[in-house]
Amino acid sequence: MSSVCVLTPIVIGAWPSIAAAVAGVAASMGFNIVAPERLELESQQPTRRKVQTEIPESEILEDEMGSERIVIRQGDVEIVFERDHDGSLKLCVLGEKHSKAELERIGQEVAGRVVQQFAYHKLITELKKRNYAVIDEHVEKDQSIQIRVRQGY
Repeated sequence: MSSVCVLTPIVIGAWPSIAAAVAGVAASMGFNIVAPERLELESQQPTRRKVQTEIPESEILEDEMGSERIVIRQGDVEIVFERDHDGSLKLCVLGEKHSKAELERIGQEVAGRVVQQFAYHKLITELKKRNYAVIDEHVEKDQSIQIRVRQGY
């Protein structure tokens, strides 16, 4: 017996779980995480194009860490993830050599991968809690992930 489940994730978590998803995506897509002290030194950069968006149906739960921010960079593209005043995950893409449309495409791709990474880790954690074992998994060309599971003994 088998079934297919397509997940449409709602991103709700504390900052550490969101940060882990961002770090995983940064590494897999060739971005580098920018150290906070480097941001202060580089704030004098020339004006860059900027695209801002919010990840739909996301909520970062408040925790003792307060407001947080992660910046990742690849070439001249810089992506800033932070919690906005409503608790949503906000994404800002900056770049000098790209059009606003290109920056928006990059932002959408990264945002989609962050949501996917978050949902993947949440799903695997829940499966383990419910005594399921992952039998097989692979990533398709379109970056979708297929996972086969079996209920443990």
